[in-house]
Amino acid sequence: MLKSITNMSNLSTLSKYPFLNLSKDYVKENNLTINELLKDPLYDRARVIGIERLDNAFENRDVGDRTLASESDHIMELLSYPIARMIAVCIDDLFFKRRYALSEAIHAYKHLRYENIDFLLDVSKEFDLNIKFSDETNKLSIYFVDYLNYAPTRYKEWKMVNKSMDNGFIFISRKDLARLIQEVLRDRINKELDNRKCTKEVSDSFHDDIIRIQNKVRSHRKKIEEMPVGKLDMNKLPPCIKVIISDIQSGENVSHMGRFTLVSFLKSIKLSTNDILKIFSTAPDYQEERTRYQVEHIAGDISSTKYKPPGCDKMRTYGLCPTDLVDDLCKRKRHPLSYYKARWYQEKKKK
Repeated sequence: MLKSITNMSNLSTLSKYPFLNLSKDYVKENNLTINELLKDPLYDRARVIGIERLDNAFENRDVGDRTLASESDHIMELLSYPIARMIAVCIDDLFFKRRYALSEAIHAYKHLRYENIDFLLDVSKEFDLNIKFSDETNKLSIYFVDYLNYAPTRYKEWKMVNKSMDNGFIFISRKDLARLIQEVLRDRINKELDNRKCTKEVSDSFHDDIIRIQNKVRSHRKKIEEMPVGKLDMNKLPPCIKVIISDIQSGENVSHMGRFTLVSFLKSIKLSTNDILKIFSTAPDYQEERTRYQVEHIAGDISSTKYKPPGCDKMRTYGLCPTDLVDDLCKRKRHPLSYYKARWYQEKKKK
């Protein structure tokens, strides 16, 4: 068993936030080998929880809470995190990895939002976030570059126009900071999972669970593919729109402009709000209420403006034109809608 830690509250913190450097250091100091983690009967419970984290991530978009009454409970919870990450790499599915990273980040946020300012500032420093806190005014602020990098600005309340700024620092609440840390953590886990390779030891140790989860993900994908989406013909979509849909469905972090382009395009070809929601529902971070609001806003249903999709020049400016996928028809058109209509016309001529 890992050596005891002097302060039980410290161990509770480590198990609650296993991504922190202190948590990693605690495991390293105990000289625990990968082989022990994967094979030693002492860590059976940690392996079970590791699988549980992954199942919860897929089903509930949260790795879940467990009852942690003893020191052993906290240690098993802490060790389940690196185990879950190793298995996630071996599952080798981009959608699943994105879903898992989001679930770990959401789980952390649920705890972080109740932490005191000092703790949040320490975590922010570890994640290289430029945060200021004034003891006099009791106000938090974040450097605008970090804010733009991590704030979920696709939501109205996070848009810069709705925030106050002073000398390049944007004022945020304690809860806002916890939410920003969630985004940083998600981004960090995504990159770490992408940069790691599955090892034979992990693959062999968790073979049955890896196959089971892979099958579950494939079944989920099949349902998505078979889901009818109004009058939309995927084969006739321009490459740029296909790429945005593919990125959303695989869990890539699509920019606000990318999402805006997709919604405005789909609305322009008369797709219903519910059909558009079906496409977004395949994303790992899908939230129906928020997505419906955004779709209805762009469509002009709850705003005074009905937005039109950008043309090819603007798509290139925003980095949304996949130049390596441009075909002959693309080269002759100046707007994604023109491409889509031309594809329909070509099919009519064949008939």
